[in-house]
Amino acid sequence: MKKMIFLNPPFSAEELYGDLAGGGSELPPLGIVILATLTRKNGYETKIIDAAALKLNYEATVKKILEESPDILGITSTTMTIYKAAKVAGMVKEGNSNIKIVVGGPHITCCPEETMNLFPEFDVGVIGEGEITLIELLKYFENGLDLSSCKGIIFRNNNSIITTGRSEFIHNLDQIPFPAWDLLPDMVKYYQPAATSLNRSPATLLVTSRGCPGKCVFCDNSMFGNKCRGHSAEYIIGMIEHLQKNYGIKDIFFEDDNFFLFKKRNKELCRLIKEKKIDISFSLMGRVDMITPDVLLMLKDAGCWQIGYGCESGSQKILDTINKGITVEQIERALDMTRKAGIRIKGLFMIGNFGESKETIEETLRFIKRVPMDDFQVNCFTPLPGTPGAKLAHKYGKYDPDWRKANIALSENFIPDGLTREELSYYRKRAYRIFYLRPRIVFYYFLKMFKDKKMFLKILRGGVSLLKYVILGNVNISKHSYQRTK
Repeated sequence: MKKMIFLNPPFSAEELYGDLAGGGSELPPLGIVILATLTRKNGYETKIIDAAALKLNYEATVKKILEESPDILGITSTTMTIYKAAKVAGMVKEGNSNIKIVVGGPHITCCPEETMNLFPEFDVGVIGEGEITLIELLKYFENGLDLSSCKGIIFRNNNSIITTGRSEFIHNLDQIPFPAWDLLPDMVKYYQPAATSLNRSPATLLVTSRGCPGKCVFCDNSMFGNKCRGHSAEYIIGMIEHLQKNYGIKDIFFEDDNFFLFKKRNKELCRLIKEKKIDISFSLMGRVDMITPDVLLMLKDAGCWQIGYGCESGSQKILDTINKGITVEQIERALDMTRKAGIRIKGLFMIGNFGESKETIEETLRFIKRVPMDDFQVNCFTPLPGTPGAKLAHKYGKYDPDWRKANIALSENFIPDGLTREELSYYRKRAYRIFYLRPRIVFYYFLKMFKDKKMFLKILRGGVSLLKYVILGNVNISKHSYQRTK
C-alpha cells in the first residue's frame, strides 16, 4: 500500500492577520481534507499534517513527515504560503530524496510555470481542481508511466518543465465523498471561525459550491472557473448531520463566493433543515444584488444569523474602477432589507483600491458610519497573481509582484498613486476605530462573551487585539498622515 501525506504548511495567525491576529479565524484546510478522503478511498494509506493548526515550525513539520516516510507528499499552498511550502519541500528532499512532492492549490494553478521554475523542490504541480487529477497522477506514479499523458499537471522531465493543460471541471460535486475530517487534529480544539463569524460553539465552515461569474479585478477565477456548480441540498444536509453527530457542530459558516446563486437549492436546503428539525445556525457571504426580502426571511427562519456582504467601498467611483458590478444604492438597499429580516450584517471592505484617494477613503468611512452594519472587516487591496488586478496594478500605483508581500492585511504590495503605505495603515486603523468603538458594538460583544463560555476567551482575545491595533501602533505616523489629509 502506497503512503500519502497531505500538508498544510507552517503559517502563523500573526503572519496572516498582522496586529489583528488575536481576532482571526482558525479554519480547516478543506481542499486537502477532501483530497484525503479520495486517496483513502482508493487504497492509499493517508494522513494529514496541518502544521498551521498545530503551530509547528519548519523543523518539527519536516521531522513528522520524515518519521512517516510517505511515498508522496501533497502540499496545498496559496500565494502567501508558497515560499513556506517550498522550504518544507526542500528540507524533506534533503532528508529523503525518494519522496515525491506534489504541490496544489490556487497559487500553482494561476502561476504554474513561474512556480516550477522558481522552486525546483516541487516534482509535480496539480493545476485546478485536484480530485480527479490527483488520483490519476498517483496511478501514474505507481505504475511508472510517462506523466506527459496525465491531464491537469505540470512536472519536471530532466531539465525541462512540461505542462499537460488542466482537467475538466467537476460538474457533479455530489460525486465527491464527504471530507475526511477525522484525519485532522481535534476539530473542536484547533478550528474555530473568528469571533465576528461565530454564533455558537463548536463551529466550522463548509463550501457548497465552486465557480464565480464575476469579473472583479481583485479575484482570480482560474481555480474553479466562471461557471458555478453547487452541491445538492441533500448532500449539504448529509454533511451537516455528519458534523453534528461526530463533532457536535452547532454553527456553520458557508464560505461560498456566490451562495445566493442557487435559489432552488437553497429553498430546498432551508425546507429540509426545518423538516428534519436540525438544530443548526449558520452564516454566509453574498452579493448585495442577489437578494430579495422573501429569500432573507426564508434564510432567517432556517437558522441564518449573519450575512457578510462584499461592499468593498462606499465610493461609486471605486466600485466602478474595480469592476464590482454593484452600486452604492444597491448596497444600502441590501443592508436595509437584511436588517428588517432580523439577520445580522457583516460589511466587507477594502481600501487602497485602484484610483483610491483620501477623498474616496473618507467617502467610505462616512458610508461605514451611515449604514446599518453589525460587524465589519477592512483589508488592503492586494493584487494577487492571476487576477486582472495584477496585470493592471502598474497603471494605478506602485506594485511589488514579490509573492511574499501578497498579504491583504498588511498593505505590502500595492500603494495607489497619491497615497503612502503609512496613510493606508492609518485609514485602516481609523475604519476599525470608527466601527468597533461605538457603544452599541461594544455592548453586543460584552453580552456575547457571557452567552457561551467557550467563546469568552476567543472574544476577549479578539477584543484586546483590536484595541491594541486601533489605539496603539505608530501614533506619530498616524497623526502625520491624518494632518496631510486636511
